[in-house]
Amino acid sequence: MRKPRPASYNPAQALNLIANDRNGTPLSCPSCSGAIERDPNDVPPPPRCQVTLRCKNCGRFAKYVAGAA
Repeated sequence: MRKPRPASYNPAQALNLIANDRNGTPLSCPSCSGAIERDPNDVPPPPRCQVTLRCKNCGRFAKYVAGAA
């Protein structure tokens, strides 16, 4: 049996969420409209740092590397 994978956003939702985070606009979950917590919480994050955006309600997440664009 396979282990269940943690819930993540579909690619379109993840790209929209990441773009909003890079622009500094307020974040909300595209699936359930819940609050998004960001790790690390530094704005802007250190270069080449992995940023995780996770919904507090449904637990979905998106990850990106800061400064890679």
